[in-house]
Amino acid sequence: MSAPAGGGGAPRAFGGGGAGTFATFFSGGGSNLEQSVVGAIQNLTGVSTASPTFSTTGYVDGTSAFIEGIDPSTYSAAAGALNIVSGTDLSNSSIANQIVLGQSFATNIGLSPGMTINVGPNSTGGAQYTVVGLYSTGNSFTERFAYVTLANAQAIAGKPDKVSEVYVKADNPNEVSTLTTEISDSFPGLTAIAPSTFTGAAAGLAGTLTSFFTIIGLTALLAGGFGVVNTMMMSISERTREIGALKAIGAKRSQIMGIFMSEALLIGVIGGFVGVGIGLLFCWVLPSFTGAATTSRFGGRAGGAGGLFGGALNAAPTPEIVLLSLGLGVIVGVLSGIYPAWRASKMNPVEALRHI
Repeated sequence: MSAPAGGGGAPRAFGGGGAGTFATFFSGGGSNLEQSVVGAIQNLTGVSTASPTFSTTGYVDGTSAFIEGIDPSTYSAAAGALNIVSGTDLSNSSIANQIVLGQSFATNIGLSPGMTINVGPNSTGGAQYTVVGLYSTGNSFTERFAYVTLANAQAIAGKPDKVSEVYVKADNPNEVSTLTTEISDSFPGLTAIAPSTFTGAAAGLAGTLTSFFTIIGLTALLAGGFGVVNTMMMSISERTREIGALKAIGAKRSQIMGIFMSEALLIGVIGGFVGVGIGLLFCWVLPSFTGAATTSRFGGRAGGAGGLFGGALNAAPTPEIVLLSLGLGVIVGVLSGIYPAWRASKMNPVEALRHI
């Protein structure tokens, strides 16, 4: 399943229709497809189902959201069914204007199945829609999509007979690559994308992000280590006479080293707890800057610049990560204190006592 090319796209674009499904979309400048191309694709040999979608942005009960227009009769077959947790999916029933919302999005603005809401291209206009169901993806960002029928989405955007992309399911999953090539060759201006293309791209992006954050983490650890070494060396310099006095009354090198290693351990522990505390605080306030703040937290709906992308960044620290961070803080503190402690233990007591 491919990601959409120019209109926001659906949560299912990264999850499920099966190995025989892929999407085709117009590749030029974010333009839309003529809806007539859907029938032409459906008539190709080897195509099981061709399901058009139209992606746009709009407002649901005054809150910005991604609007995804689908054909209820073909979408589940081509792209996989939504995980409906309350109510029902879209259908060709007698209800004229139906809408299915993400569970977290609906919860944030106080909506539930059966309610009548206003949906339109802006926060003040639009038409009345009935919430028929709620779906869940486990991700607050992908639950920012609102599903309506294809005709309704086209009406909201003012683009009749236009589609953003077409999800296509092949009769034979082994023929996906062949059908992809055939569609690209048969329809100039269309690009057919097989699921494997996005799988490789996603894996590459994940690897890049992992390397990026690893480098940042190592840099932070290195900077913290130098900070501990500098602090310990200054402490030794300021207490040279005390070190000389301890050695003069019989303190062993191991005892001197133990004193300063204890200080290094204490610095590491304190630094670890402070760092974890700041990190947890950051994880708590981060969602509010991306529009994911809930009504209960701030007494109002998510809005502002981050409103449309609410929940895009929602950190979830685990006990394992917290313990690892504390452990790294302690280890860095101890390792960084070895050299300063060794220098202190090797001081000549006579020279140390003469230090002013």
